[in-house]
Amino acid sequence: MDEGEGDLDDFKDCKWPFGGNGKPEDVAIPSGAGCAQINDVLARADEKAGEFSFGGQAHVLPSTAGLFVDGVGSIPVPITAEQAEMLITQCEKSPFGHDFDTKMDENVRKSWQLEPDMVQLKNPLWKTGLDELTKTIALRLGYENIPLESTLYKLLMYGEGGHFVKHQDTEKKDGMIATLVVQLPSLHEGGDLVVHSKGKVRYRHDFGKSDGTAAYLPHYAVHYADSEHAVEKVTKGYRLVLVYSICLPKTMRHFKRDPDDGLIEELAEAIANIDPEDDDSFALLLGHNYTEKSIMDLGFGAFKGIDRARVGVLEGANAVVPTDKQLKLLIGKLSHDIFYETEYTNSRVFAHMNSITWYSMAGEALGSTRNLLSTLNFLNPSQEMLVELWMPHGICKRGGYTGNEGPTKSTVYCTYAIIAWPAALHTEKTLEYMPEDVGVELLSAQKSTDAAVLRDFLENLNARLEGQGKVAWYSYRDDVSVKFCRTLCELLVAAGDSELVNFFFSKLCPSLDGLEDNESLIQPMISIVRAFDWNDIGQVILKTFGEFVSRRGEILGASNLEMNLKVVTGLDNGAAKQALLKLAAEKAACFPKDGLCLDGPVELLLEHAIRCEDKTIFDSVVNVFKEVDASLLEYVATTISQSIRDMDPTNERYPVLASIVSKRIEWLKSQIEVLDKPFTWEMSDAEFSDNVKVQAFLRGPAVSMKMTKSVHKFKGFQDARNCAADWMRNNQRNASFEMQASSTSGNAIVTITKTRKWYTGCQRNCTGTRRS
Repeated sequence: MDEGEGDLDDFKDCKWPFGGNGKPEDVAIPSGAGCAQINDVLARADEKAGEFSFGGQAHVLPSTAGLFVDGVGSIPVPITAEQAEMLITQCEKSPFGHDFDTKMDENVRKSWQLEPDMVQLKNPLWKTGLDELTKTIALRLGYENIPLESTLYKLLMYGEGGHFVKHQDTEKKDGMIATLVVQLPSLHEGGDLVVHSKGKVRYRHDFGKSDGTAAYLPHYAVHYADSEHAVEKVTKGYRLVLVYSICLPKTMRHFKRDPDDGLIEELAEAIANIDPEDDDSFALLLGHNYTEKSIMDLGFGAFKGIDRARVGVLEGANAVVPTDKQLKLLIGKLSHDIFYETEYTNSRVFAHMNSITWYSMAGEALGSTRNLLSTLNFLNPSQEMLVELWMPHGICKRGGYTGNEGPTKSTVYCTYAIIAWPAALHTEKTLEYMPEDVGVELLSAQKSTDAAVLRDFLENLNARLEGQGKVAWYSYRDDVSVKFCRTLCELLVAAGDSELVNFFFSKLCPSLDGLEDNESLIQPMISIVRAFDWNDIGQVILKTFGEFVSRRGEILGASNLEMNLKVVTGLDNGAAKQALLKLAAEKAACFPKDGLCLDGPVELLLEHAIRCEDKTIFDSVVNVFKEVDASLLEYVATTISQSIRDMDPTNERYPVLASIVSKRIEWLKSQIEVLDKPFTWEMSDAEFSDNVKVQAFLRGPAVSMKMTKSVHKFKGFQDARNCAADWMRNNQRNASFEMQASSTSGNAIVTITKTRKWYTGCQRNCTGTRRS
């Protein structure tokens, strides 16, 4: 169950998200003189933010829209009760969204709606007026010289009792930034649109009721799409409304700014004067809510109101600062999870976890950092208290009882922010804050060979990942990606520090057995083994290849045995090759024989064992295959045959290997004896465990038989059909037949007829066996 805003009890310990400290009523203040100066300048940028919500009489719209509805015809306004009833016959009740579901509940929302394709506005002056109104809206929202678009979303009608409780609009169209509500002339009481901000009523739109113009003229209201708002209950009459989505143009990726040169110049000076030793980074919380889709589609072009004003000035100032003094700007979705120890009705905060999902300013997804250990230095241009900064972003989630544990509870505080640091610190801050894949790629691009930098990076990463699994009993630890491992192996070789190799493989490297794309690590691991003394890294490499992992579902990568053998293939003779081959021989003895005898592992294992000078390893591998059923020795026999073709028959290993091939040959001969027979309807090895009489028939010379009630009693014709279909699918073992259900004198029977399919398959197998 999800509940509303955050809970002050979450911060009784005065610990706030991302390292914040203080009482709820404390005002957050950024540290560092440079960040404080940037904070002050951004506060003055709020003047260009545009209005939060506004409305009034729509002077540019005609009083009559020429409303025409399919199935009803022209609808004059104000609408009468009789016309309203006619309109309702074409409408559907308005739903509402909750979590990921669409629901109907008149206690939450009560109104009627029509899709735009059923609505026509025939007065040609309506479109002209709407275009003019949209221009005004763009200016008042702060989008000067930006051609915003208004698109009809729904026609809504509220009758007596109609209302909609406090809610937020979803983004109905790509690039949507605001909602425009146009109320056509209506005779009604109640039905005010109330817009909230930070939990308080900020605006009330009555659509002309107070001055008596509601019944004669259209009125409008505008609010940002993410603003919480409610429609109060209509107590009398009908309210007819057109709802439009206000959107950025499709081609626009970044909003156009009307720069304040004085403000930009002052902010640029503040940025240029930042001392990386004193002001190493800052974060600016955004005031509006955004969806992941809007951020990924538009980047910072999706920002609205106060966010657009502040970030616009920040971007403009940063662009005129010398390159070496510029800031690196990124978008981050901040998440602060709070976990509870819950027992019956009592709970207390057990742990906090900070995470960031990263995006470039253009909206490119850069990955996530879960359980971030570093703090953020928050700007606070609006001088808000800690409780004002965070409470609106909290969602409490409760779950049911789990196993022997009590009911689970967690709260997450989630909002977007701009995160910035000096370009001179980009490498350091990337390694500290951003996803490990981004960090390792940056080091690779810089061709870094600094072991100290790499050590700090890996130790911090390990601390973060270890912390993920300790937050709560149901939390888990992320694995680093194969891509990360591949790049890091290259950096480890370049750094030349064997302690780092041991640290990575013992602390961070995921279990490779069956891991998807793990074969891309073979060459990097060959490079690791070649570059370092085996005495320094051997134990951790053997442990890595010695693990067996039980993976659910399809195994997408190579086994550790195959990985090991392929690494051995890339090594010269020596201690490393000898140790890895010995490990492979030991693991082969425990490996499932049907998997071991496939062409990949067996070919490599035998080739290396035959060439290996260590008789112990050779004997160990050969003894494995001596015990294997001859039916599984196809690739084994083929590989041995090819390997001993040029071997001296007097070599002591020759007869040992030849005996395995002979074992396979004898089995093939026995199979040919079974398969190579003249045609007969007798399927002597047929199995039909459900009925011994049917099994006897299949093994005998007769071509067909009827399963009457003396053979099997069916409940009816449908049961006979079902049984026949099931037997044909599942019971054709060492046999082939067809079954047909029928009914005679009310008695259901199944007729079984043998086919030549089984014999044909045997002949085909015989040909293949002879070839083998």
